[in-house]
Amino acid sequence: MISSEPAALAGQLNAIFILDVSAYTGPLLSGWIEAGNRVGAIIVPGFQSPSRGFSIGNFRRRLRRRLLLRRYLGNTPVKLIEFRRPYDWNELGRQLPDIAADVLICFAFPTLIPQQLLDLFPRGGLNFHPALLPNYRGPHPLHRLVADGQHAVHGGVTLHKMSANFDDGDILGQVPFTEADWASRRDLEDSVASAMRRLVREVAPAYCENSVSGMRQPTGDFVWARLGRAHMAISSDMSIGHVARMWHVLGAKPGIYLDVADRQIRLAFQVRRLGPPTGKGPVRRWGTVEFDLANGRVRHLTYGRLLKRLMKIYASFARPRAGKPYAELRVFGRVGSEAAPEPAAGSRGH
Repeated sequence: MISSEPAALAGQLNAIFILDVSAYTGPLLSGWIEAGNRVGAIIVPGFQSPSRGFSIGNFRRRLRRRLLLRRYLGNTPVKLIEFRRPYDWNELGRQLPDIAADVLICFAFPTLIPQQLLDLFPRGGLNFHPALLPNYRGPHPLHRLVADGQHAVHGGVTLHKMSANFDDGDILGQVPFTEADWASRRDLEDSVASAMRRLVREVAPAYCENSVSGMRQPTGDFVWARLGRAHMAISSDMSIGHVARMWHVLGAKPGIYLDVADRQIRLAFQVRRLGPPTGKGPVRRWGTVEFDLANGRVRHLTYGRLLKRLMKIYASFARPRAGKPYAELRVFGRVGSEAAPEPAAGSRGH
């Protein structure tokens, strides 16, 4: 078992994180440290070993990971543990000796973390989920929120305890999103990262110090957020704004598609609004597609290799919009205060 002795400095919490290092998780890690806590180790996805020789691709991925850590954590030393399929949880447990970690904190890990690992930590495990639980549990919440048109109702980030099932542990805190958070892919990434940073700075330490107990999730029949091919299809009854949001969230990966003459064409972003709907079918020409939507006829670029490269360059320079309102923070089960009501199944409220 991981030592439950207090951290080296009085009042300092120590966490082990299980996540990939990215623009989403960098601010999360820095927020934990800025709150006066320590990162005992980061368990990161391992890369496939090359069949022979040296892999320049794996070298570049590891270098990028290190550069991101330097960007967000400066010179703070951090131990990285690569963990790849098939997952050997016993072996992972043997790699965590002598780390006086209070809690395991997770984001976007693809499988359930077994209880045997959670039991190594005095405060168990916490997970970040990019939707307002109990709605949209599952692996693709952002994609399904947009595809279903529910982003303004159930969009946000939840910090919850890990349990024996996916995304159903007690809720500790939530940050709901507004329409402005979905204005572009960069805005959405910034909003998710900012929400996780705030929750890990304010709510996770409070839970570890027994100031927040959390609230049990209500039972009910909630949407399971798994993305299927039908959720990526564009139809004429959608609005222009809805298709634009689908492009922001699904466009680069896994893509959005329009049926043109019984063929699925992958779309890129809108380049022009042509006027009101015409009642005519889609027309494809010169790397573009014209088609009707519910409130207008539009022209989109089609998605290809060149556009993919250009979008990568654009993404490296893109910045979130300034002037977004300060997000609301909801905390559940504050110790010593009146209990908040349960999160409602069909609303953004508690």
